[in-house]
Amino acid sequence: MGKMDRIFVYIMGFVLGSLLVAAIMNRREIREEKRVDPWVTHNAAAVEAGAEPLPEGMPEVIQIGKILDFGTLPSAADAQTKVWHLNFDESYPYVRVVEDLSTGEFSYMAADQILIELADGVDVTALKIMLDELGLRLRMFNRKDQIAVVGVLSTQIDAVPATIEALQPYAELFRTVGPDVIEFK
Repeated sequence: MGKMDRIFVYIMGFVLGSLLVAAIMNRREIREEKRVDPWVTHNAAAVEAGAEPLPEGMPEVIQIGKILDFGTLPSAADAQTKVWHLNFDESYPYVRVVEDLSTGEFSYMAADQILIELADGVDVTALKIMLDELGLRLRMFNRKDQIAVVGVLSTQIDAVPATIEALQPYAELFRTVGPDVIEFK
């Protein structure tokens, strides 16, 4: 085989390989376009089951969440807030979105945990009795900032306020207790 034949075979191999790779990539792209987005179908099913769709005024990153639960608090008859529980695959897998019906404002927080800022001189080990009594779990503790992250009592739409309320008898252990608020930049 001469030098020109080798160059010809090399070029033909390169061209055929490039065409094959392009065909495979094009096939994958077409398959992705045809695939139904499971987030969209779940949200549609949740809306059909009685959940309200997410309002348009929310940040785009919230709009892509999967609706797990929806409700009004304190009750459907005396609604003061609308609450959505959303699911994501990223840093906050469960997000609680609350719309205040009197002001129209939205707040965003973790749906499965709250933050406790411990009082001066209180060590995280002092929380053990409280956590055991309420059936809560300590998820994380930042000793430098004296902040504990604690799971909530249930998966219901009122879990965050119910957990905060359940902690009130132990108020001497902490400076503040509140939701794990999510802020958008």
